[in-house]
Formats: sequence, structure tokens, C-alpha cells
Amino acid sequence: MNKYKITIDGNAYDVSVNVTDHNKANVEVNGISYDVTYENKTTTTVSPVTRKVAAPAAPQVQVQQPTASASKNSVKSPLPGTISAINVKVGAQVKRGDTLIVIEAMKMENNIMASSDGQVKAIHVTVGQSVAQDDPLIDLA
Repeated sequence: MNKYKITIDGNAYDVSVNVTDHNKANVEVNGISYDVTYENKTTTTVSPVTRKVAAPAAPQVQVQQPTASASKNSVKSPLPGTISAINVKVGAQVKRGDTLIVIEAMKMENNIMASSDGQVKAIHVTVGQSVAQDDPLIDLA
């Protein structure tokens, strides 16, 4: 039986190795016993594995212009994403904190809420549309 003190990533281990058969051994690490098999380095050569990796496809970028100019009371997108729901219609009265739009970004749904009371004057987006940060979403009057 061979005994070793080894350190892996700063952690010390007491290891005992007892070869029991050709290519088999009992290894004890910090008091826990393991039955292992191994290959003899003198009889086996290991060749490096090479993989062919395809170059990633160029990203598809979709650029959209806002459909109307933003006003002072415009609710803008706080992050890039995709419009997954529009909860109001033009002319609707909204109160501060009402959810106006839901944007999906990084597989999370983000509620875009009214920052003040008002009436929906215009909606600049549609469900499924991609938006960038600071794109106008809704105008409130």
C-alpha cells in the first residue's frame, strides 16, 4: 500500500493506494474508500481529441424605427426585449402603477407600469415587436 499527501486547489488530502489486480486498485481518500480502475501509462498512449467547431453564424440584427415621435409623457422601454403583451388601448384611463406593457427579456417577463395617472394617447409598439432600450412604447396625456 502506498500513502500520499496531495493538495488539490489548496485542499489537503491523505490518500492510500492499494493495487489489488491488474488495472484495479482500492484508493482511500481522507478515510473514504473507492474501488477504481486505471490504465497503465506504459502500454497506452493518449492522443489529444480535436473537434471541428463551426464558426457561429452572424447574428441577425433587426433595426426598427419608432412609428411615431416620443412626447414628454412617453413611456420608454427600460431594456431591450420583445413585447409580449399590451394591457391598454388608446383612450384608456390609467393610474400610476398600472401595468401597461409586458416585455420579455432574457426569458423573464418585465411589467412596464405607468409612472403617473393619465390617458393613453398613442401606442407605438405591437405584440411580438422587438424594442431597444429607450424606444418609446406609449404616450400618456
